[in-house]
Amino acid sequence: MTDTHANTLLPFQFHNLPVRGRLLRLNGLSEHIPSLATHTECTQTLAEMLAAAALLAHDTKHTLAVSLQLQHPQLGALAFANCSTTQQSASTLKAYANETAQNTPFGTITSTEGGLFAVTLEPADLSNRYQSLIPLTGNSAAECLAYYFQHSVQTPTLFTVFTNTESATAIMLQALPAKEGEEPVSDDDWTRLQLLLSTLQAPEALDTELEPETLLMRLFAEDDISTFQAEAPAFAADDPRPRMLAALASLSPEELADIIAMGTITLVDNTSGQSVTFSADELTHLQDPPVSSQPN
Repeated sequence: MTDTHANTLLPFQFHNLPVRGRLLRLNGLSEHIPSLATHTECTQTLAEMLAAAALLAHDTKHTLAVSLQLQHPQLGALAFANCSTTQQSASTLKAYANETAQNTPFGTITSTEGGLFAVTLEPADLSNRYQSLIPLTGNSAAECLAYYFQHSVQTPTLFTVFTNTESATAIMLQALPAKEGEEPVSDDDWTRLQLLLSTLQAPEALDTELEPETLLMRLFAEDDISTFQAEAPAFAADDPRPRMLAALASLSPEELADIIAMGTITLVDNTSGQSVTFSADELTHLQDPPVSSQPN
């Protein structure tokens, strides 16, 4: 059985149906993702995007970064989720929503023209980078993602996410292509699975004492399911200071001098929401000319 308090991505398979699934459970959201530390208009949206990034990354066999971005320039809203994975280490997750996104209902974003929802799959060597733009429709990011799976991935998919400020649980079901001599999943069975998923309620889904395997067996009690080895995605321990210092160093001498004259400056990392404050003393060395090594 899996550790109920650890981050878990649990693949599973239906033996009586051509359907596979994955259950994702994330804990410690408020500690690792500042944008989810308090409940806002964007809490559910950001959790759905983060879960989708993790589940999409699990599908790949190569080193890959999966990014989901919701952006509305007219409203000034930005939400971002990323999962990076390698064959040698666990997946790493990060997400961020700016203040405007946190205070804007999803329905407002979808009903105001000019919004963008993008899914980007990017191998580590930057080859065959793929991006899909998703129509901003429906009442949630999950509904937009259902459109993505249906039309871009062309795989019938059911996707549901429950979240609070501490944890999130997501379940994804996907219909598999029928093997030779076998029938695809029937409309009746697919509808039955959809109804079963709709019976799951937040208190049970977010119960950290309930093992993921037990949750699945309760939910799909009429079906024959087996689970596979679970993975343990981790939150990215990303230090934005080096990137910020590099950006400041690229400024003109005049711009840098103006910033140093302010005494301190606080920057916000748009991929994590982390705020970093630099003092004038920390930035003064950026004015030093680069030291070049002379041949002997």
